Amino acid sequence: MVLARPIPLPHDPYRYLLQRDREIPVDLVPRLEQLGIFEVWVRHRDFEFLEDLIDEALCDRQRDVYVLIRRNFEAVMQGSTIELDVLAFEKSIAELFKFLKSSSASEILLEKLDAFDNYLMSHSANMCYLALLLGMKLERYLIDERQLKPAKEAKNLVDLALGCLLHDVGKMRVPRKILDKPGKLDEHEMAEMRRHTQYGYEMVRGCVPAPAAQVVLNHHQRFDGGGYPNRVDHHTGEELLPPAGRQIPVFSRIALLADVYDAATSRRCYSEAKLPVRVLHEMRSWCRSFFDPVVAAAFYQIVPPFPVGQVVTLSDGVEAVVVDFNPRFPVRPKVQCLRTPDGRRFEHPALEEIDLAMYDDLEIVAVDGQDVHRWTADQQEAPTLAALA
Repeated sequence: MVLARPIPLPHDPYRYLLQRDREIPVDLVPRLEQLGIFEVWVRHRDFEFLEDLIDEALCDRQRDVYVLIRRNFEAVMQGSTIELDVLAFEKSIAELFKFLKSSSASEILLEKLDAFDNYLMSHSANMCYLALLLGMKLERYLIDERQLKPAKEAKNLVDLALGCLLHDVGKMRVPRKILDKPGKLDEHEMAEMRRHTQYGYEMVRGCVPAPAAQVVLNHHQRFDGGGYPNRVDHHTGEELLPPAGRQIPVFSRIALLADVYDAATSRRCYSEAKLPVRVLHEMRSWCRSFFDPVVAAAFYQIVPPFPVGQVVTLSDGVEAVVVDFNPRFPVRPKVQCLRTPDGRRFEHPALEEIDLAMYDDLEIVAVDGQDVHRWTADQQEAPTLAALA
């Protein structure tokens, strides 16, 4: 196997364990697993065209954000107080935001930083990236929801991204045995885990702008009034019900969607990653009441159930690879056929491209041997922002 992209060192992502175009030594595989690197990009003749779709510049900017998070979180772990390099955070966020606005591929390719050793830090970087994409889609809604601010300030996404980068910083105060427990948390452990939002808010309050601190405090508040933490009456000390609906700051409503999706599609110490198509189905059905419907509508227009590069099986038995996302019909992307139902390779795959939105009798039925048909029925057409705003 020859690398299509380099393998960065988890502890120093600016250095590479192995460069692109190098063959992967067999004896290196166990070392990769020890480092927490479970997936790498390799060259394959059927997928050469995908290399033009993978934006290395985007990956570099995400890596910058990750390194910044790591540096700050490690400082927290080594001391009793938090000292945030807010200016560096804001500069890195601004560079990522500028790049996303100029990159057409950014709305299709959701580049997850799964190949790093620390879930907490990579999750924060992923959540920041996804929240920025959502915020860009929701500029008009942000102006409407933040009416007390001038329009330019209302749609400024730096505070949203900063809050997402730091949303789980409070977990630094949660005992490690609870964070890394492979099984289900008991009642006491769950109560302590839920305190991470309050811990985090106490750590960042006064260090970052108020909207960013609100994301840290409220990113688990649900639109239907569920979630945590509860509010407290500052005069009486009485515990009040959590905020609901538009009482929740809009940045926190965006953060909730990004948090739920990335957590469910990531490998954890206690669970394997779920397929995006399954997670999106569960979010649209079981968790529907959790989310602001306008924010959710935007989310389903930018996050593909079948990411570009995913190998799928069609209902006629053909094996294909996803090459483009159709925001209007999410589960009917463009695909490029690879193999016939009896396993023969198509001689010219590039000439075998199919837009599934054009064929009612053809659909994706499996990914990696998993039946996905039960998860696609409610994703045939994306909701429109106009219908919900």
